[in-house]
Amino acid sequence: MGIDTSAASVAGAGPSVAERTGVEADAGVGVPYNVVLWNDPVTLMEVVVRALKKVFGYGSEKAELLMLTAHREGKAVVWTGERDRAVRHCLELGTYGLQSTVARAT
Repeated sequence: MGIDTSAASVAGAGPSVAERTGVEADAGVGVPYNVVLWNDPVTLMEVVVRALKKVFGYGSEKAELLMLTAHREGKAVVWTGERDRAVRHCLELGTYGLQSTVARAT
């Protein structure tokens, strides 16, 4: 059972999951999606690394490389896979105060 990204948020209190994550509601199944982490000039680098390790299970070296990529280039693709999991990962990153979006992989 996946997250229904086409439904509005609870009681109309804000944007839907699709609007918050940038995922189209009618996106095709089986198409790979990227989780894109955006640079955050406020959150400590250590917090970003810790979040990447917890959410994705990455080792320190990979988490640090992805954090530095986002820091230097403004964004980094931190995961690619099925849409429902990408949306869940995006929401998990948000619990750490990080901004991320979901986009079709090209």
